[in-house]
Amino acid sequence: MNTSPLRRAVATVSVCAAGFAGALATTPAADAAHHTGRHAERGAGTPVKTDLGYKGTVYGTKLLLDGVEVRNAKTAFAQQRCTRYAGREVTKGAEISDLGIPLVAGGLSTSYTQTYRKDGVHGVRGVSTIGDLSLGGEFQGQQTPTLDLTGLVSTADAFQKADGTFGHTEGFSFGGLSIGNLPDQVPQELQDLLDVLGQTTGDIVGQVIDVLHQAGDTIDIPGLGSIGLAGVKSGKTTDHSASSQSYALRLTVTATGHPTEITLGRARTAIYEPVPAGVFQSRAMGLALLGSNDLVSLGGLEEQSLPCSGSNGKVQKHSIADVRVLGGLVGMTGVQYDLMGDQSPNGAARGFVRTTIGSLNVPSIGLVIDGITSKVNLRKAADTTKVQRTVQTSIAKITLNGEEIAVPTRAGQIVDLGSGNFLKYRVISRNSWTGVETRALTLTLPDLIPDGAILDLAWAGGHISPN
Repeated sequence: MNTSPLRRAVATVSVCAAGFAGALATTPAADAAHHTGRHAERGAGTPVKTDLGYKGTVYGTKLLLDGVEVRNAKTAFAQQRCTRYAGREVTKGAEISDLGIPLVAGGLSTSYTQTYRKDGVHGVRGVSTIGDLSLGGEFQGQQTPTLDLTGLVSTADAFQKADGTFGHTEGFSFGGLSIGNLPDQVPQELQDLLDVLGQTTGDIVGQVIDVLHQAGDTIDIPGLGSIGLAGVKSGKTTDHSASSQSYALRLTVTATGHPTEITLGRARTAIYEPVPAGVFQSRAMGLALLGSNDLVSLGGLEEQSLPCSGSNGKVQKHSIADVRVLGGLVGMTGVQYDLMGDQSPNGAARGFVRTTIGSLNVPSIGLVIDGITSKVNLRKAADTTKVQRTVQTSIAKITLNGEEIAVPTRAGQIVDLGSGNFLKYRVISRNSWTGVETRALTLTLPDLIPDGAILDLAWAGGHISPN
């Protein structure tokens, strides 16, 4: 096994992520919050099918490593997938006594999303609450600066009013924020923030946002990392939809030598009309990585999906130029997602989801794969709930240590790459949410990280659901 400094650094980060996964211990209060109530009420009433599409996503914390989401570091993840039902709720919670990452610790995190109708108003609401989070302390015999945050609440509410127009409300607040153990001299931007935090009157939260905005949305904390805005809050309405989101804060810890970005308190909701054919469930994703021990999980890579009502027949495109995973152990260029959904008043619908990777390389085994593509086509006739789905995958070229090898052509075909490494072509799965999902290929690499790794590449999935 390669024991280069880069490899050892990656192993350290991987162990941290594994520690995070093992540290999610629930208390009785969190265990109750973790219950998923698909038909829970919270004032919403009995679930009723409507002619609107609702969607909500809320979480307490999310961790990014090399720009790729560490999925098992996302806490209190409450997702309301596209649905036509008002009166549904998803609630999640976790007591995070220690995140398992050096210099980061936290408390209870709870989230919920709820679709509702009341007094002629239809909407979807999301709320994220974090009891407390602490950064800093002693590391390798040295004391770093500290940051303590309490009572962070993010809210997002998207709705259709009784008169048929759309609206939104969003925001975030916190009970307390303090930064301590700093050197005598600090940057002026940080001093401005400390001056605001030292006040006891006025809109402290609003002033903190203003100071961060004036500093370019990020302020360095020497010896620890930085504090920044992760989008704060925003909303949008059209004649047929509304969306609302609050991303709250983004904290970065650099004192360990392995930069870790933590996004706090994200709440996002959206409501759409019309949905005569149903709601689109879709996902386009370039990469998911799972450690063989199931403790390290990276995924997302700027994952994209369609609005619940589709895209009005227009192709939505999202491009990522270059990706370096785990410090460069895996690299990708030319990642692109294309999604389209369209539905007619008579109930017919069509669409597609496509993920393309221009080139993938794994330097440690000399592997280069060019032109990786997955696509799922969707079609639904007006007089049925049945959705026809077709899957297309392709690989243009595979090179191993400079030698071109045969490209697989059959679903499930395995290509031996030597030393226990192998790829499996065109892996397909089915579920009630996305219907059909395909990965153009799955790479099994036993020596990429400690205990090995499995990489799913070029995900595409889609479904048109009547519910």
